[in-house]
Amino acid sequence: MARGIRASSERRGKRLTRRRFLQGAAVGGAGMWAAAVLPRRAFMHDPHRPPQLYEYFLDNFWFESAGLYAEPINPPLKGRQFADVAILGGGFTGMSAAYNLQRRLPGKRILLLEGACCGYGASGRNGGFADVGMPGLEFVYQSQGPEAARAYYDATALGMEQIQTFVGTHGVDCDFEMNGAIMLATEERHLEELAETKQRFDSMGIEAALLDRAAIRERIRSERFVGGLRNPGHAILNPAKLARGMKRVIESMGVAVSERSKVMRVEPGRPLRIVTEFAEIRADRAVIALNGYAPQLGFFRNRLIPLCNYVAATEPLTPAQLASIGWAGREGLSDQRVQFMYLRLTADNRIVFGGESAPYFYESSPSSGNYQPSLDKLHRSLLTSFPQLEGVRFTHGWGGTMGFTRDFVPSVGVLGDAGNLFYAVAFNGEGVVMTQLAGRILSELIAGDETGLTRLALVNKTMPYVGHEPLRYAAIKLFERALHSFSSNPLH
Repeated sequence: MARGIRASSERRGKRLTRRRFLQGAAVGGAGMWAAAVLPRRAFMHDPHRPPQLYEYFLDNFWFESAGLYAEPINPPLKGRQFADVAILGGGFTGMSAAYNLQRRLPGKRILLLEGACCGYGASGRNGGFADVGMPGLEFVYQSQGPEAARAYYDATALGMEQIQTFVGTHGVDCDFEMNGAIMLATEERHLEELAETKQRFDSMGIEAALLDRAAIRERIRSERFVGGLRNPGHAILNPAKLARGMKRVIESMGVAVSERSKVMRVEPGRPLRIVTEFAEIRADRAVIALNGYAPQLGFFRNRLIPLCNYVAATEPLTPAQLASIGWAGREGLSDQRVQFMYLRLTADNRIVFGGESAPYFYESSPSSGNYQPSLDKLHRSLLTSFPQLEGVRFTHGWGGTMGFTRDFVPSVGVLGDAGNLFYAVAFNGEGVVMTQLAGRILSELIAGDETGLTRLALVNKTMPYVGHEPLRYAAIKLFERALHSFSSNPLH
């Protein structure tokens, strides 16, 4: 769950909701005026912006616990090469596509290109939530009704099934725990939202249970939360362990994986020409599996909003600290605020927590470092939730780039007249499960199969327009300020 902003119901009139936040960012007339009037350099300067470094290792607990620091990184691809299918991006999407393609098209040369190391991007930096039905479930429900939403939910459940089958079949230890998840209310009005969500789940035949103040206090010992909604069909895991395990498995199957192979450009045609720092690849077909990094190659620049997410970890909690906060069910937790916090326990009883903000950097720049304002806000928020943990040491803090759309729905499909450039993007901060499904859909599209998955509404779905720079940046920043002014539960 590499996330920090999420859609919610729009029935509440003028209240700023999560979807309105991005819709407003796209249209923002006031932002257009500001971009035209204010001095460009001064307006867009952020002294806390992470440096654009080309590095492999962050202060990332997942990377450390997966042993990535000591693991050899594959050498970059060099010279002239050929591939039946070239996959750009070594995250969950790209590796799921490679895994499914290798099984579906044995004998084909599948080449995966990763600019740093597999799992380096959002796949290895998220909060480690594996949620079914996300992202875009609410949009599908509102636009197409409960039956279509249930079909979408069931399709995403295949992504969870793929994770469970994969780790069981191939012996990948990624600390997978099917503990369920709880959406938490921090205000009384959030209880109404959760009740509406429960009604939608009921109409779709999805199990969920409302928890009142007393019930939530039995589970989570925090005065901050006044209720919740528990869904048993969610899990937590160590995303870096899953990513590195996927790399080992696809290599054992015959997929050629080149790390440290940064793609510089993709030239359309038959075959496609892909240029990296040290190599040139001719490919019959290619897959863009870059999510929030796709605009760096010129793809979806005016359709995708790369927002950045920041995550932190505490030291392992003592038995006394664990007893003081309850949480015996070890569920994944998130609250109902527009810019919310999510948190979960790790295998060694740390709290990994993220969210609270989702900054956008000018020209869709990826985040390769830490953003101290977000980390400071996270630290305050955790202690607001659990003041009994005052004095706990924060040991890690890291960040990553996500890909968002205005309607919070992903898109998987085919680009261009030649019909040989495939893509899967816009997981909207909820991609751990959805990326697994996307890889499977990509394999079926590339193989030319027509199935129930290739007929899903997200296949070849047009992503809404989000505007050009500098207008997009100005609008998003103005709406971030509006978000703070609208918030009825600010952190101090």
